[in-house]
Amino acid sequence: MVVPESVAVQLRNGLFASVPIFLGGIMNIAAVATVAVWRHPSPAFIGWLLFEIMLGAIRLAVLVHGRRVIRTGRTPPLLLLSALLSCAWASSVGFGTYLCLTSGDWVLATIACLSAAAMVCGICLRNFGTPRLAATMVFMALLPCVVAGFLTAEPVMPIISVQLPIFFLTIFSASFSLHQMMVSRMIALNDLQRSESLNQTILQASPDYTLILDATNRIIFCNQPNSVDYDQDTLIGREWLSLLPEEDQASGVRALERAKTGKSANLVTHHFDASGGKHWLDIIINQICDGSGRLIMVARDITHQKKSEEEAIWMAQHDALTGLPNRAVLQDRLDRMLNNADHAMVGALLIVDVDNFKSVNDTLGHDAGDALLCAFADHLRAAVAGDDIVARTGGDEFALILTARSATAVDRTAQMIFDRLRQPFVHGGRLIDCSASIGASFIPRDGRLRSEIMKAADIALYAAKAGGRAQLRIFEPAMMVEVDRHQAMIASARYALQCDTIIPHYQPKVSLRTSQVVGFEALLRWRDRDGELQHPGLIQAAFDDSALSGPLSERMLERILDDVERWVQAGIAFGHVAINVTAADFRRGGFVETILLRLDARGVPPSCIQIEVTETVFLGQSADGVKDALRQLSDHGIRIALDDFGTGYASLSHLNQFPVDLLKIDRSFIEKIGSNPDAEAISATVINLGHCLGLEVVAEGVETVDQEAHLMGMGCDTAQGFLYSKAMPMEDVATFLAFRNTPPRQMHRA
Repeated sequence: MVVPESVAVQLRNGLFASVPIFLGGIMNIAAVATVAVWRHPSPAFIGWLLFEIMLGAIRLAVLVHGRRVIRTGRTPPLLLLSALLSCAWASSVGFGTYLCLTSGDWVLATIACLSAAAMVCGICLRNFGTPRLAATMVFMALLPCVVAGFLTAEPVMPIISVQLPIFFLTIFSASFSLHQMMVSRMIALNDLQRSESLNQTILQASPDYTLILDATNRIIFCNQPNSVDYDQDTLIGREWLSLLPEEDQASGVRALERAKTGKSANLVTHHFDASGGKHWLDIIINQICDGSGRLIMVARDITHQKKSEEEAIWMAQHDALTGLPNRAVLQDRLDRMLNNADHAMVGALLIVDVDNFKSVNDTLGHDAGDALLCAFADHLRAAVAGDDIVARTGGDEFALILTARSATAVDRTAQMIFDRLRQPFVHGGRLIDCSASIGASFIPRDGRLRSEIMKAADIALYAAKAGGRAQLRIFEPAMMVEVDRHQAMIASARYALQCDTIIPHYQPKVSLRTSQVVGFEALLRWRDRDGELQHPGLIQAAFDDSALSGPLSERMLERILDDVERWVQAGIAFGHVAINVTAADFRRGGFVETILLRLDARGVPPSCIQIEVTETVFLGQSADGVKDALRQLSDHGIRIALDDFGTGYASLSHLNQFPVDLLKIDRSFIEKIGSNPDAEAISATVINLGHCLGLEVVAEGVETVDQEAHLMGMGCDTAQGFLYSKAMPMEDVATFLAFRNTPPRQMHRA
């Protein structure tokens, strides 16, 4: 049998155990020796008595020392000495018994034999852990008795001497059997202790709650993680179902019934800690297979997982920027309202769009746009009742579902929104104007399907924007006409791109000093399905569409450079062509490289091109990138014109910060010259400002000789407008130049 080391240590330490048997043996043999000395005070008996006293004292000292060492958890160092002393003591017992048997005093002999028998029993009991030592001690204690039996004259003694070897064998067998039995028990106990220790360690290290229920569902064992809020002893004896919240008790009963059939049961429930915090538990219940009807229950705290799930669900249903519900929540609410609605109106859907939001993003940057959206969301929340819902459906568009049942109620909510939006909004030290357009539809008046309700509100919103923005429009069937027009614009722009009918036209720019054409501005024209030439106003909606505005700009640039290349190769003195560029063109990246590479590929000098930008490109987070782009163009000889000066957001400092060569006075000022002194003063101021900064000044929209005369008097450099010519196709430019730039005398001779 392989004995574990821990058990072997216990067996060896048995030499220092069983103190009562140890003391009883010493005292008993000392008493026999004393009686022997009293009855026969011979030197042999006296020597035996003294030896027993001395040996007993030594053994007792060794025993006490060994026990002290064991109590400290160490291995006693006197094992061999203790074993030798035990053998010496057994020998002294045998020697004393031999003296008593051979003394002829049968009273003493009887006492000695009884004592020896008792000593043998004590030896076997006390030294079961070391059976070889026990057998040796028995042999040493009884062997002298065998010899003494043969040496006495009494006839019966030899018979006893013959029986003693049989007794030896019996004692030996009993000692080894007892040893095996006790060792097996100790090994079993050791394994059990190790198993219990392992189980206890697992329980203590486990983050799970472990309960055992008896057949009546009462708790008879409870192990909880260290983070519990109450003593686990308070749970012992309680009925488990009483710990569940009321709404989960029916599920708990079903789970117990399932577990008692031998199947695994699962239950997700919760409880509140002492501070009121909610904790979620995932419980697995199984029956203990011992026929007792007990159940074991393991509960894992899944609060963190639940919170993560709740956060994921929240994020899936809400807008990350504003915290408002998203389109999915809005659609679900609409579907439920429509399912429960009869013919009477149960509510209204409002779609709210931030006016000019793209301009804020382009001019002040996306951080300002995000801040504006958050403030806008707060205004909407504050304007609705508790049962109403406010959602962000994407970009700068929001939606509200109101319990309003009349146009008056919708108008009242809209006015509250408009009132709140009039409050100043400041970002980065700038005051930003925030307004909104609102389109509304009624549920279920304007449709029995969610898509119909939302489409009706979208149409109403489009009507609100088309009507001047910052207003509320409630859906009417007639609004479909305007939506159809918007869709027609988008479709026409797509058609023009697909069929390649984008055609640049050129409006001349005339020097007011020489009356000569100094250049042209490229303007977009396109042909419809009937081949008719159309103005860009008929596809205006496409310029606000991110999917179409880029391709339109690319197509125009390609066509303009093709025309310029032909004029250069034909030697036509057209001066330059001004190309309009927006902030979106710069944001797309690579604009400067595209211009320069295409000019180089066509062999066109950069001086043949001008770039016209509005003041909005100087604003926003991309201003530094625009400045670098314009600087590169300027360094390559391309002049930069600032269009619509005086109507945007730019400050005069931008004229120094950006490489501007020309100022263009907006037509809104030019058309009032001769009738509005303020317009004349503004125009004169812009011209003087431009000249002071060394810039050329161009007047747009000149249509009358009187306007031209006023501009010449103000010292304006260049003019363009219908007074000189409408925008013309590329084919007419050469003829126009030949006629316009011919000196008067040559024209007269002709």
